[in-house]
Amino acid sequence: MGNAAHTKSVEMELGPPHNPSFTDSDDTSSATTATAASSSSAPSSPKGGICIVSRGTVHVSALSRCGSEMDEGDETTSPNANGHNGQAFKATPPPTQQNDPYADVRQRMEALASQDRARHLHQHRRDHATSKEPRGTTVNPHSDITIFAALTTYLGYIVLIMTGHIRDICAKFFRKGRYHRHQRTLSSKLLRDDKDSIVQRPSDDLQKYAPLLKSWENFYTRRLYHRIQDCFNRPIASRPAAVIDVLERISFDGNKTMSLLGNIDDRHSTGNDHTTAPPPPTGKTTPYHSYKLGKHYGETTDGKAIRKCLNLGSYNYLGFADDWDITCRSAVLQTLVTLPSSMASSRCEYGTSTLHSQVESIVASFVGKEDAIVLNMGFNTNATIIPTLTSRGDLIVSDELNHTSIVNGARASGAAIRTFRHNDDGDLEGILREAIVIGQPRTRRPWNRILVVVEGIYSMEGEYCNLRRVVDVCKRYGAYVYLDEAHSIGAMGASGRGCCEYAGVDPRDVDVLMGTFTKSFGGMGGYVAADKRIIDMLRRECAGSSYHNSLSPVVCQQIISSFKVIMGQDGTNIGQEKLTALRDNSNYFRMRLTDMGLHVLGNYDSPIMPVMLYNPTKIAAFSRECLKRGLAVVVVGFPAVPILMSRARFCISAGHTRQDLDRALRELDEIADLLKLRYARSTFG
Repeated sequence: MGNAAHTKSVEMELGPPHNPSFTDSDDTSSATTATAASSSSAPSSPKGGICIVSRGTVHVSALSRCGSEMDEGDETTSPNANGHNGQAFKATPPPTQQNDPYADVRQRMEALASQDRARHLHQHRRDHATSKEPRGTTVNPHSDITIFAALTTYLGYIVLIMTGHIRDICAKFFRKGRYHRHQRTLSSKLLRDDKDSIVQRPSDDLQKYAPLLKSWENFYTRRLYHRIQDCFNRPIASRPAAVIDVLERISFDGNKTMSLLGNIDDRHSTGNDHTTAPPPPTGKTTPYHSYKLGKHYGETTDGKAIRKCLNLGSYNYLGFADDWDITCRSAVLQTLVTLPSSMASSRCEYGTSTLHSQVESIVASFVGKEDAIVLNMGFNTNATIIPTLTSRGDLIVSDELNHTSIVNGARASGAAIRTFRHNDDGDLEGILREAIVIGQPRTRRPWNRILVVVEGIYSMEGEYCNLRRVVDVCKRYGAYVYLDEAHSIGAMGASGRGCCEYAGVDPRDVDVLMGTFTKSFGGMGGYVAADKRIIDMLRRECAGSSYHNSLSPVVCQQIISSFKVIMGQDGTNIGQEKLTALRDNSNYFRMRLTDMGLHVLGNYDSPIMPVMLYNPTKIAAFSRECLKRGLAVVVVGFPAVPILMSRARFCISAGHTRQDLDRALRELDEIADLLKLRYARSTFG
């Protein structure tokens, strides 16, 4: 009963048998061994079963002697991504003392990163061994929020909600026209177009129309989101490089609409009808006229006000937006001359060029799979691929913090959905065991297939997946593994091959590898890599491939050029330097943020660093203060994250220098004092 979950279907057939060189290390290996595993910058000692890793290559035959290192996610060793025996990835060469910008903190950085890897990969084992709770019960990673922070956060929301309701009640009595003007316009007015033809408005009986927004959504947008709307959707006027030009905006109607700040006679709108601002009264100045005063202010050639900011929010992980003129410009511009900017067709019609096939071939070879398919949007990749792989009678087991695209794809599939605690392989094992024993609800029939979906790096948490244990559990119970590497491909691993390389997992043990080109490659779109039989089925049946317009050939060339740089096929060492710089910048920034006493989520070696703000009022205060000081940051609040978990999210790039990061850290240190954000050091921040 339930044995059918072990049967591999025609469309989803596992790859070659498990390579013994990649077997998991013994579960009794201690955290001491993990801590002893050095990072790529320093060779390991041969004592204690740890292999020596030089600047050269590590052959597959030697990987079996490095099991403990690979179990700790050490980047110095990696599986054979290309699927050919005898070929191995290159270890990351440590920077020389002369050109190492982090020479003074290198030893501490590497020690902290090594300890973090060991703690991440062994914490659940220790929790299950010492906890009195059933297997699968782990400590919530956010449970260290202080009572004071929780109470003040709830109090902040209560005050905002009560104030909003009071304003609504007052408006119903004193400003009725404002709330009913739009309804009267829809019910009774006529419009005349340019040709004086009469256009009838919708029926005056609006009661028969379903509301577009629920009452709570409407209230939240009007009374909470509008207050901090200026902190989101900020337009820029430059590349998303290490330094960007943020266009200044201003509102004259209480933040409901935002207008670009520019010349008083040349006003532009950002998607609303408020295109011009009222002139200032004689002898008086409005906020618009005094807004130019401030730090990092400038003006573009067309009269728009900009603010030069250090970019800590874009997914420019490998810095291709910084050196695009050197790395990719020539090939991309040549493609723009010979091929169109759009194929004006889907892949199944006339939307495939030689560049599309070349991208798919490069991706498959890079990640170690037989074949790959490319789609024109990363979000739609998950949203359309998952419903193609699963359907009614299947079970999707998803990490509780998976991306919205995965959630949407799982819901659209028609399959049953179970979630397991974030990064908890024990809880995952319990769910799989129960699913196989009990089977489908009511009928008790075995599931047709079970698909476990995880991410390489979780974008809101900055944590990487414990992939080795997930793969081990799934192999034990015959479940398929779907790995979303949107943020990890190109950003993790000695050669940028993602979570599989970083964790020492054979890519053939992961059934479906998904990723995007928007983060590390300076392009757009997404891919799925798997066995050829699976990819052929996706080309036939996936709506994202059959009905969506194909990826632009110009973007395809950008992707190809960036891959060549990363793999060193451009004849330079720029790709390896980018990978090293990204890892060093990320670990340095995380170390310094932690030293400040900020509550930083995530793991070392991850380029994403969420810093907890908690209180809703601090979301806007933090964002505005950073912009005033020339820092472009991303803030996240409810409902994108739980109500207690408002945060700022920093994304580090290889394009950043240590001087850039030190400048940002100095500003953040002052902001932390101003807003009381040192929650890791003090109960009151």
